[in-house]
Amino acid sequence: MDYSSSIEKIGTGLVCSLETFKGAKIELVNRRSGFNGLSVYKNGKVRKIEVKTMQRADKWIAINGIRAIDKLFFERDYWIYFVLVPENIVITTKGLSFIKKQLKSADDTSYLEDLELWMKTTKRLANVSGFMFTPKINVLFSTPIRKLVNNILNGEMIEEWDKSVIEVWQNKQTWERLFLSVKYDEI
Repeated sequence: MDYSSSIEKIGTGLVCSLETFKGAKIELVNRRSGFNGLSVYKNGKVRKIEVKTMQRADKWIAINGIRAIDKLFFERDYWIYFVLVPENIVITTKGLSFIKKQLKSADDTSYLEDLELWMKTTKRLANVSGFMFTPKINVLFSTPIRKLVNNILNGEMIEEWDKSVIEVWQNKQTWERLFLSVKYDEI
């Protein structure tokens, strides 16, 4: 059994390999930046990436810390790359769009206002009190990642996920793109 830090390193390595293969420049960033350490620059554009590596469990993710929660829900160009191990599959998603689709109440996004108020209040309380808050949000998926990838690759549910699942890649000695959203202009 592999330990989570080893699995995370495998996932980060695969994402770095993929983005380099696609011609992007990788820059490691401070882990306290609100995403887990990758910035991808290509043609002058920036992708802020959160890498989520999944060896077995693919039905939920955790978003830890005030900055990460804030960036995911309130920054428009935030990406989540899901890495499936041992399949060596990388799924690139538009973060907020993907999370909204996965939530059971996908049509009702009124919770975003409450979440933003909670974030502002937590930040303000941390600033005036000196408390260090480390909130954690567990996002339970309505469709597990492996099932979602299988459905998309079989031609099912593509239109439903087309604006949030952007690409699916697999590494078998070299990278092969298995899916590209038709509604996405590649950078």
